[in-house]
Amino acid sequence: MNELIKRPVDQGILPRILGRFDLVTIYFTLIFGSYGAAQLAGKGWAGISMLLLAVVTFLIPCALASYELGTLFPGEGGIYMWAKKTLGIKHGFIAGWLSWVPVFLLLPLISTTIVAHIQFIFSIKFPLWYQVILQVAVIWIIYLISIKKLKFSQGYVRILSIVAFATAGIAYGVAMIKGHSVNPINREIFSLDLNKYGTLYSAAILWLLGVEVPYNMGDEFSEHKKTAGSMILWGSLALVIAYIFGIIGVLYTTSLDQVNPTIGIAQGVANVYPILGIVVAFLICLAVSSQGVAYMNAYSRLLFVSGLEKCLPESYGNISKNKIPTKAMLVQVIGATIVLIIFSTQANLVIAFNLYLAALVAVWCASLFYIYIGVVLARRNLKHEYEERGENIWKLPFGKIGLWFTAIWGFFFNMVAIYYVFANPWVDGISKSSWMLWLSIISFVVVASGTVVFKLNRK
Repeated sequence: MNELIKRPVDQGILPRILGRFDLVTIYFTLIFGSYGAAQLAGKGWAGISMLLLAVVTFLIPCALASYELGTLFPGEGGIYMWAKKTLGIKHGFIAGWLSWVPVFLLLPLISTTIVAHIQFIFSIKFPLWYQVILQVAVIWIIYLISIKKLKFSQGYVRILSIVAFATAGIAYGVAMIKGHSVNPINREIFSLDLNKYGTLYSAAILWLLGVEVPYNMGDEFSEHKKTAGSMILWGSLALVIAYIFGIIGVLYTTSLDQVNPTIGIAQGVANVYPILGIVVAFLICLAVSSQGVAYMNAYSRLLFVSGLEKCLPESYGNISKNKIPTKAMLVQVIGATIVLIIFSTQANLVIAFNLYLAALVAVWCASLFYIYIGVVLARRNLKHEYEERGENIWKLPFGKIGLWFTAIWGFFFNMVAIYYVFANPWVDGISKSSWMLWLSIISFVVVASGTVVFKLNRK
């Protein structure tokens, strides 16, 4: 293993190489998934209305509050640092823990998606044991790419983010060429009925999570305020367009009862142009692998900073000669491998996987409360920091009115998102009471384990 170097993060040991386009691509790659568009399309045209509702109620307030906190505290660690500065070290660790734990499911999601598309390309169904071997191999390949210099791994993400957008664009283009939708557009495209589509709304939240994650690499931004602003504006725009393109592409080409929530985009293209569908499936494999690299890089910084501050073993705060927190990445890939193996032993993989996806949303959203609380406390208690950084800070517009409106709006709809995660099962085959019980148990275990880890390492 590379020789390890240990220094304080504030001495600039991490390379400041992430410019505007880099951050736009990281933001887009972290959040967009072709499988997300396919899942939203599986519920019909309401997928677009629920997506746009989630953008307005969830993504925008989270992005704006994160932008202010990210420019106020421009260093490494993102939400961990924000909560620590505004609420104290314990809350900082818990916020970081809740934000970090989902990586153990996100990496298996990536590998599962890639293997599903490989099976689609070759028109074959591998035995479960063989799928698991391939999925584990994918995770470790992503790790090997990620431990290269950031310039290399970010170049990989930069190129394939364009490929990811292109796959959605191809699906949309095929739909327009086809001209006639298999699923005629109906009034559900305008529906805002959460009583009917609350579960779909919570799914849309899932595929928009991650706005704050690029700030985990804050010390690596080249020009913090400018690059972060470009990231939010252009990254969000690209994100919404890609999801809408993907949803339309699937709905125009595939009947609802045949939409596959994982390979739906490639499947839809193949329904019209079989060879092009295979090409799209291959491109999605590459694009999704870059999403795994982006996850590996961004989430490892939470462990890295926690190690530096002795909330976790100090060795997590070490970096390799490539200036990468290799040990932190290794923890992530080992944890994801264990989760994959656990999944493979479940009697009902679909129910188990959806339970963990729902728990991911609940836990991740719980961490976001720290953003809305933090931005209010920062304005009230950290006036010196605002004065010191001056024009380098982007502040929510309209003074206190804008601050409180954003915080209350975001806080409220964050609670709504969590409510609908628990309200109804995401999949058939499990009762509502069992869904709520298991979801509560998983979420409690995640929070409790973070508290235990913190206490053990802060003795």
